[in-house]
Amino acid sequence: MSGSLTPTASAPTRFLPAERRATALVLGAAFMLLADTSIVNVAVPSLQRDLGADVPDVQLVVAGYVVAYAVMLITGGRLGDLYGRRRMFMIGAVSFTLASLACGLAQSPEQLIAARVWQGLSASVLYPQVIAVLHIAVGAERRGRAFALLGAVVSCATIAGPLIAGLLISADVAGLQWRPIFLINIPVGIVLTALAPRMVPAHKGLRLRLDYAGSLTVVLLLVALLVPLTIGRDQGWPLWGWLLLLCVPVLLAVFLRLEAALERQGKAPLLRPGLWTDPTFRLALALYLVYFSAVVPFFLYFSVTLQYGLGYGALAAAATMAPYAVGSTLTSLWSARIVSRFDAPRTILAGCVTGVVGSALMIATLGGSGSGRHLGWAMVPSMVFTGLGLGLVLGPLLNFVLARVRHDDSGAASGALSTAQQIGSSLGVAVIGVAFFRGFRGDLASLDYPALRTDMMFGLVVVVTAFALASALVWLIARRSRSGRHSPAP
Repeated sequence: MSGSLTPTASAPTRFLPAERRATALVLGAAFMLLADTSIVNVAVPSLQRDLGADVPDVQLVVAGYVVAYAVMLITGGRLGDLYGRRRMFMIGAVSFTLASLACGLAQSPEQLIAARVWQGLSASVLYPQVIAVLHIAVGAERRGRAFALLGAVVSCATIAGPLIAGLLISADVAGLQWRPIFLINIPVGIVLTALAPRMVPAHKGLRLRLDYAGSLTVVLLLVALLVPLTIGRDQGWPLWGWLLLLCVPVLLAVFLRLEAALERQGKAPLLRPGLWTDPTFRLALALYLVYFSAVVPFFLYFSVTLQYGLGYGALAAAATMAPYAVGSTLTSLWSARIVSRFDAPRTILAGCVTGVVGSALMIATLGGSGSGRHLGWAMVPSMVFTGLGLGLVLGPLLNFVLARVRHDDSGAASGALSTAQQIGSSLGVAVIGVAFFRGFRGDLASLDYPALRTDMMFGLVVVVTAFALASALVWLIARRSRSGRHSPAP
């Protein structure tokens, strides 16, 4: 790794025409992929009615996408480094489009689960190319602005997924019920594939052999970690889940030894030890894991509180959480200018601290809303405030970390960061779920608002703790940056 952690002092300049085209296209792909991670949540009742899916089937429809997406992100990113990012972008877009068609045509829960796994694997090839293209195709003085726009897309897509699904299902287009939430990806995928040859810069790649042993090991490692975290609680934390978790440190040790051996032999490891052993990169991975363990789970459990405790419909619940995305989008769009004035570590730290304060305000708001009447409106100030913090973290953090990464490692590094984000989200769902349910077993419909309100407050205590820990990690990274102890380029 090389490069300073301090961004340029000048304000972001305008994109060049080629940069603008590449940025617009890959951000469109990012929106499609990120919206699909949450779009199915709103469709659960419709899926159950139309396909006869039971609760375990629905869990696998959701978990199949998330796990398949997460376990292949590092390999998907490395494929772009080795064989060309334009090529892998197009392969990922075509595959995701076909998988979306398979989802929309599914006639049974099993077919839909298989198609969702296919979607997740396709997304794991496509999404790292989005980040890598922004890192390489955009000039350094404008890169912060590009990642700020990506942060805004992440914010919008998180809420847009459920809103789009709610609107499509409510409209019941051609009597297709839930199917349009997947079929809508087909025209988008066709456009992405058609425009990619002209708008995504050519990249020949390293033309080296993929590290198959490392890829297989990291997939097994992530499966062993994510499957128990994703479905373990709903399965009552079975013995097989704990056995899989015990395999994680063993597989991690094997992976690190394999990568070190390949680098000594002059070959191309999946994730170079020189990248993995950099202290700042390790801290950044930990920061991604901790920070996002507080973000995604909040939306899940707050939606449960609104729908089961207060009778909100799926569309109304998604609209209630929109202020979070509004706040995040606002600061995301301005984050590059904020960084140019105050530097990246201070901006990211301000975002984490804002998350602490905003989540604490949410606890206070819930505590003062005993009946739940007008809760959606009451939560708007604290949700907007917390969202403002998220926007100060999303774009600046990604640019901050990748500024130290060699171009030929950008795909693998992007995949590693996205993997840490997914692990953090799954870990947060599991940990906050322990606080939220606290031993509850049975039908959520049996819980009333007072019980769910208390559960949500306990869950938010975990969110506040995670944001506080993220603040401490940012402080450590900033201190390392100020000390001037930068790693030499391997």
